[in-house]
Amino acid sequence: MKSHALLASMSLLAAAPTSALQPIEAFLGGARTFSPDNAEAHANRAQQQAEAGVARGRLLPGLSLSGTYGRNQYESTVQIPGTGTTPTTTITVTPGDQLTGTARLAVPLVDLSNFRSAAAARTNAEASVAQARSTALSVESQVAQTYYQVVANLALVGASQRALDVAKVSLRLAGARRAAGTAALLDVDRARAEVESDFQQLAGADLQVSIAARALESLTGIVPEVSSGGSLADDLHDEAPFERFRPADEQIPSLLAAEQGRAAAEQQAAAQRFTLAPSLTGTFTEQATNAGGFVGHDATWQAVVGFSWSFDFGTLPAIRAQEAAADIARAREQRARLAARDAIWNAWNTVRTNIARSRSARTQAEVSAEASQQALERYRAGTATQLDLLQAQRDAFAAEASRIQADANLVNSRAQLRTAVGASLLENGS
Repeated sequence: MKSHALLASMSLLAAAPTSALQPIEAFLGGARTFSPDNAEAHANRAQQQAEAGVARGRLLPGLSLSGTYGRNQYESTVQIPGTGTTPTTTITVTPGDQLTGTARLAVPLVDLSNFRSAAAARTNAEASVAQARSTALSVESQVAQTYYQVVANLALVGASQRALDVAKVSLRLAGARRAAGTAALLDVDRARAEVESDFQQLAGADLQVSIAARALESLTGIVPEVSSGGSLADDLHDEAPFERFRPADEQIPSLLAAEQGRAAAEQQAAAQRFTLAPSLTGTFTEQATNAGGFVGHDATWQAVVGFSWSFDFGTLPAIRAQEAAADIARAREQRARLAARDAIWNAWNTVRTNIARSRSARTQAEVSAEASQQALERYRAGTATQLDLLQAQRDAFAAEASRIQADANLVNSRAQLRTAVGASLLENGS
């Protein structure tokens, strides 16, 4: 899916050589770094990865250091008499200035609950990566839809301007016929009203360009150049059979994220059940002091293996809560799977339908434009009424507007199909 063919099919939305609007790749690239949705997804990924590191750290040895200084009002000493030639020994139990330093190394030996919690955190981190990819595709989908609407609106401005030019010609023709006495004042008034209607139509098209361009800028951080527009084009080729658009679950980021979220929830439920099991911890403590006392050594160490187990009335409800959370995650995974597969099916069928609509709209626009030209010639010759001319011109504009929107919908639906199957719209997207 991530091949040159993807962009080739989309490049059929070809801007005219004089078009100032940037290519879609520029906006897709801008959205990757500008979009708040992408920024949030990346931050969430970083947070989940950091939390996985925290959970992993609980399983590794931990070192703690402490030191104290105490000033005692009185020293405490003990005299131990010597025997024979051995002199009397003075032992300081509590010195006036007492210094103590302690280093403690704690090593988790058996902690099944924390082991499973660490695994769940790691799976959540993997899910956040998939979710970030899914968010990026969703943003690309929005950018594509908005971009093609900008191009369509620019084309509609051109069509509105042409309709206005034709209406002005009709007004001049009606005025000339009125001056020659072959047309009524009503014909001139109708022609003038049609010109004003087309002015309003052009203003509305300009407004739609402005709105769509601002939406595109908000998505991508890039200001669209809309001083001139391009043309919509598509060769109306059929997409590959639907079977070609049925990727494996892991190729659809949104579905992969849901699967990993379910796996993490199941691991966390297992971790909660393991709180019923005891834990073992090993500690090694080294202490140095200037008050050796009766031990007779300034530095001593101690190794301990600790056993702990706890149970209260909240333990079992907590287990049930985590199991229910796992059930919720399974339901979300199934919903995500159905939604992803339905999105592909809908997108593929939408392309097929839009091909038929675009083909029909092009024919209708061509025929209506020819009918409008014929009506103008017949009106000049006096063999058609002005109402016939106005209706033909209105039909021609409506058909051209429908053709523009149909072509925009077609190229957009091709883009939506590719994002639905997990393919980036950028050639080197991931």
